Amino acid sequence: MKRREVLGALAVLSLFPSALVMADDVRSSRYRLKGDDQSALLTLELPPGSDYSYFNLSSPARLVIDLTRVSQVAANGSIAGGTGLVRNIRQGAHGSGRRVVVDLAHEAQVQVTAQPGARGGQQVSIHLGADPLMAAATTRHSEAASGEGGRRPAIIAIDAGHGGKDPGCISQSDDYEKYVALGIAGRLHKRLTSDPDFTPMLTRDTDIFIPLHQRVLLARDAKADMFMSIHADAAMTTKASGASVYILSEHGSSSAESRWMAESENSADRYASTRDSRIYSDNPDVQSTLLELSMRGTMQASRSLGQTTLNNLGEVTNLHQHQVNSAAFAVLKSPETPSMLVENGFMSNRQDARRLLTDSHQQALAEALHQSVRDYFRDNPLYA
Repeated sequence: MKRREVLGALAVLSLFPSALVMADDVRSSRYRLKGDDQSALLTLELPPGSDYSYFNLSSPARLVIDLTRVSQVAANGSIAGGTGLVRNIRQGAHGSGRRVVVDLAHEAQVQVTAQPGARGGQQVSIHLGADPLMAAATTRHSEAASGEGGRRPAIIAIDAGHGGKDPGCISQSDDYEKYVALGIAGRLHKRLTSDPDFTPMLTRDTDIFIPLHQRVLLARDAKADMFMSIHADAAMTTKASGASVYILSEHGSSSAESRWMAESENSADRYASTRDSRIYSDNPDVQSTLLELSMRGTMQASRSLGQTTLNNLGEVTNLHQHQVNSAAFAVLKSPETPSMLVENGFMSNRQDARRLLTDSHQQALAEALHQSVRDYFRDNPLYA
């Protein structure tokens, strides 16, 4: 660059002093904290190009947040420590970023949402304590249960598969499964919300990543009576099309295709930082007990629910399989709750993907799933 050009560039920069310090400031992050003894909200302002991951630790209770491409993390205003749910916030270098450790007074549920922030970064909100979606469902459940007998609304956990940094399957036109799943799940949630017989809750209602085991825990903590995971399929051949329903297998996968599908869906946890001991265990005796519990009644209920769902889906779309399949899906490992995973079509099939992206087809699928829930609880009513 010529001397004249250099001087010109410096002259322009002098008109905008903030641009001169941006290089030093761009990798800094700030946080705000508010809360009480039972809950807290920690808000992180991340610079452009930075990302985050988190996991829980127990004994003592801690939340660990790893931030990439961040050189420092500073409090935005004074932060009172030692009282409330959050006892202390500390940090240190971690790889090319920072690790933030939040010391907690006791274990708490964690719900994370992210949205665009200032200067092209993102704002990450970490809710500690009672999850609003779960709290609403639990409150309605408690109110119904306190009545004088009679039927009570069923709590339905709707899990929109994938999300955030996990896109799921990608169509030939670069459309993501995570958005299809969220669209169908949101429409189903809206229909169930307007139905007085049900209290729905969503494991996610925005484009965020939630590890598989945390999805199960969200449903369990909401006292869900049913768990339904919404997905779209993919296959090695583009000819495969249609909807399928899967439940947890008690003796391995029902087919090679089911095994491949389970491995594909379970791989979503490669984005997670840890597993929760309340769901997973390396102890074979514990795993055996979980599966045995799943088999007793819950397995039969899940299969009945799955077949009912296939029948209703067959009214609005073509089916890939006319019978319920089974495989070792991590997200279905809730021993006490009838659970199923619904593959609403194939993102790898051009025609299926095109339909799955339309509002009308997503609505039709949501209506079929709503009817399936109604059919199941008509035959299996719940009482307060």
